Amino acid sequence: MRTPVYGNLPRPRITHHKSITKGDTSNIYLITVSNHSGTHVDAPAHFIAGGKRISDYSPTELTFSNPALLVTPKTEDEWVEEKDVKRNVQSNNIDCLLIKTGFCELRGKKVYKTHNPGISPEAILWSRRELPNLRCIGIDSISISGFQDRARGREAHLAAFKKSTGLCEPLLLLEDVNLSPLKKGDKIKKLQIIPWFISGVDSAPCTVLAEVIKDEKIQ
Repeated sequence: MRTPVYGNLPRPRITHHKSITKGDTSNIYLITVSNHSGTHVDAPAHFIAGGKRISDYSPTELTFSNPALLVTPKTEDEWVEEKDVKRNVQSNNIDCLLIKTGFCELRGKKVYKTHNPGISPEAILWSRRELPNLRCIGIDSISISGFQDRARGREAHLAAFKKSTGLCEPLLLLEDVNLSPLKKGDKIKKLQIIPWFISGVDSAPCTVLAEVIKDEKIQ
């Protein structure tokens, strides 16, 4: 399959287990996939022992009524920094922050998985301090962890998931999200994450649905 994966994770594999054309009574496929492949949602248990797993969340907790789109173009190996969030976030009522770097346009190329933009720990901590209702951050790159600085990427995950005084509740992280249809000025009225609910698994591939009001201005 062509789905890119982070680091040395195994690529998704589909095996035709039973086939009508080979005399079987039905078609059956075996799908082998990492739970961090494709568009997926990370829950705190991904990095925190005893943290909340994605199967612990209710549909209500995966529905967001005040999402916001932050457009901040980034190129290879750059990071979304605290200053990028500070100057672009307009409301402290946001419950889901989608960060569009434009890197999703390169998803079919090798650079997408080896030189992706990440989100800095400082940007995440600022967001958790200043946005008390925030429950989720998403990005249009393969991970919030820039592949060329994985140590900083681990810090970023911990910044999102740890419990600490003065910070909002631990976040969910959406990674490898296609935000190309969204433009600066578009308003997201509602967003819903629909993950694979597998008991005991920290994180999972997911579908993301959004109700969007398009900005009719020339962009």
